[in-house]
Amino acid sequence: MHHKPLASPPEVFEEDRVSLAPLQGKIVAVLGYGTQGRAQALNLRDSGVEVLVGVRPGSPSEGRAREDAFPVAPPGEAAAAGDVVMFLVPDEVMAGLHDEVVAPRLREGTALGFAHGFAVAFGGLQPAGGRPCFLCAPKGQGDKLREAFVRGGGLPSLLAIGEGSPSRTWELAAAYAKAIGCLRGGGFRTTFREECVADEFGEQAVLCGGVIELLRAAFDTLVARGYGATNAYFECVHELKLITDLLHRYGVDGLRRRISPTAAYGGLTRGSRVVDGHVRAELARILEEIESGAFAREFLARHADPREGIAARAAAEADSPLARAGRELRERLASLGLAE
Repeated sequence: MHHKPLASPPEVFEEDRVSLAPLQGKIVAVLGYGTQGRAQALNLRDSGVEVLVGVRPGSPSEGRAREDAFPVAPPGEAAAAGDVVMFLVPDEVMAGLHDEVVAPRLREGTALGFAHGFAVAFGGLQPAGGRPCFLCAPKGQGDKLREAFVRGGGLPSLLAIGEGSPSRTWELAAAYAKAIGCLRGGGFRTTFREECVADEFGEQAVLCGGVIELLRAAFDTLVARGYGATNAYFECVHELKLITDLLHRYGVDGLRRRISPTAAYGGLTRGSRVVDGHVRAELARILEEIESGAFAREFLARHADPREGIAARAAAEADSPLARAGRELRERLASLGLAE
């Protein structure tokens, strides 16, 4: 396909209208080799793109990358050799890695890529003016991205370019998305800030926060009334997958048609009592904390705190009645060959 500059970026980038030309003959330096880094590196290579993996010498990630037959270099050396430097390391270390290791080694014209908008929108990472900077955020975890690509499918993605980036950066962002299989579901135009705010709000309010607390509260309510922990776990937690699978496949209206009349009526009449005006007001407060940067500042200050950071909080949760009931049930089902 002949590569033509875009007159203006479309709202949705489609695979058959995007060229890989901006990546041809270029080296993509993938910094980080976790689940997302590995998936993107493998997909890029399978699309014919030359990849250099940048990881700390002696790290487990270095060993995995070498096992996958990638050339490996320390992050600074990889950045110096790359035409595109893709940041696939944790949000909290990204700005420091850029400022102290990557930026001093970058050649003129080298592009910076990101899979999440946090570092640029709220994390203090400021690419030099005029340097190409883009966002390609796959809507799925790294293993899912790789599995879909291998099957001949892909995940949708969100695409953006940084303020001050040359307009041709859109072609590079779209080419990168195509190379990792993220235009097979469409590449949807956004901004670094919008992607970050919406992503973090979804995580906190629903996926990793709100849903977990709702499950915990429902489980605790049944157990406090004398109902068995296993029964409570089955009804309030285990069957969640059934509902999310139906929701993912058929949407809200299709889900309602595929559950019992009792379940449909109970959900339609009682759900709004759980998510009432107070909950909606808290959702608005959570969104405001993200938008203002308050959450980012709190996270960056506390993420490794031994008393208030992630490890301490996760350890306390792992010892909760809900977590214990789940482990016991999963162990039993696994022993019977019934675990998914």
